[in-house]
Amino acid sequence: MKKILFVFLFSVLVVGAVFIIYVKSNPPLAISAYTSLKDNPTVKIIELENKGLQEIQLQQVLINDKIPEKIELVVSKSAPFEAEMEMENDPNITFYKLGQITIFPSEFIDRQAIGKQPQHYAVRMEAADMKMITIKYTYLKIPFTLKATLQTKK
Repeated sequence: MKKILFVFLFSVLVVGAVFIIYVKSNPPLAISAYTSLKDNPTVKIIELENKGLQEIQLQQVLINDKIPEKIELVVSKSAPFEAEMEMENDPNITFYKLGQITIFPSEFIDRQAIGKQPQHYAVRMEAADMKMITIKYTYLKIPFTLKATLQTKK
């Protein structure tokens, strides 16, 4: 009986470890695009995509390893984010504090529900010289960090 219990507990631990290794090696958050606002190049819109199966909770965003002056999570119920886009007066775009809502998995977004359900997520931030962005988030209560270097046009 003790042998069966030991094998069962060992199996559960091995499966749990393999699951955590798999999730850590395949992070669910991806940057799908980024752009600057046409009238203000210090403001960047970084579009995020949740490629996982559960919701993502953003914890912190750093620019060049510093906390940005202003940062918001932007949710669009219509079109993807573009440089020429008018964000402030669009009824399909809402702004939230960073951890206020979760990012829904893109696999489960109903693309036919334009204007009714969130279609695209982005982070809008303001900083003078953006070279590197670090996004800290949780997925399945496991902490993750996404680091990306932003390309600048020359």
